[in-house]
Amino acid sequence: MSSGAADLVGQGAFDLDLEGPREPDLEDDAPEASGAEQARQSIDDLVRGAQRYRTSAQYLDLLRFVGTSRRYGPYNLVLVHVQRPGSTHVLTAARWREAHGRVVRADAQPLLVLQPRGPVVVVHDVSDTEPLDGAPPLPREITEPLAVTFGSDADVRARLDRLEDNLIGLGVRVSTGRLGSQQAGSARAASGRSLRRERRARGGRQQTITEQVPLRYDVVLREGLDPRARLVALVHEVAHVLCGHLGTPDPLWWPDRSRVAHDVEEWEAESVAYLVARRADSSVQVPPSLHQHLDRGLQPPVFSLERVAKATADVEAYCTRRLRTAETGKARPTS
Repeated sequence: MSSGAADLVGQGAFDLDLEGPREPDLEDDAPEASGAEQARQSIDDLVRGAQRYRTSAQYLDLLRFVGTSRRYGPYNLVLVHVQRPGSTHVLTAARWREAHGRVVRADAQPLLVLQPRGPVVVVHDVSDTEPLDGAPPLPREITEPLAVTFGSDADVRARLDRLEDNLIGLGVRVSTGRLGSQQAGSARAASGRSLRRERRARGGRQQTITEQVPLRYDVVLREGLDPRARLVALVHEVAHVLCGHLGTPDPLWWPDRSRVAHDVEEWEAESVAYLVARRADSSVQVPPSLHQHLDRGLQPPVFSLERVAKATADVEAYCTRRLRTAETGKARPTS
């Protein structure tokens, strides 16, 4: 990628298990770059070409699955659901045996997900497993995922603070202003004075380094929003950026989709906002605009599932990691 916050893009697309211990890798050594890239491209093509979410019920099932299953990253969960709608909880065969005393049935459907240091790993849904003798009961997060509660006030605030800090590295300025009662936020392409971001120097030194990041986008949020509402509103506006609704500073970051219809823009942004917020806080409900559409059984618009999946993964990475940005805009996870 060219200059800018290139490595901030795609930070979460291939993540496994942001909430707990990672699944063991199949191999210690990464495969050749060409083979890994071909595998990832094939996976992207599978998601990009998915046509199964053409009814409200199908899409609502996807939202619930990705919103409640937090062991894998959102892009991988979309990938699982594309391969097998109706999945509820997936793990590797080794993890099913070690953690839950269950084995995979001989006729089970293998499901492919991406892993950080290799192309793919095979997982299986709980419905394709059976217990060994003496296996413990399955935990509630597997049997009743919608009933599990999580997301303290402190956690929501921490995610919001980290998101706003990382957005500076992407060139997004976030401010508060007076907006209409029906408008929680707005976003637009921008230019002007560079943004300033401070970080500690590497090597254990206490020195603080100030970085200059080109201003690319302005996001304004309505004043008076509580942390949960602010998180949802901010993610919604950032989704417009990452889905390409405001154009792109570089086609290698995300495509320019500034000509898509307004209803498609809102559908995609609301989907990303719900998924990111729901994975942070179990009290989050489907946004009214989506809920009314889905509740009436209307057909979803022709939208980009790939963009929704990748934007959700990226924003979740921004919420859960501290990303360091050099003056050229190169960023990488630091914690």
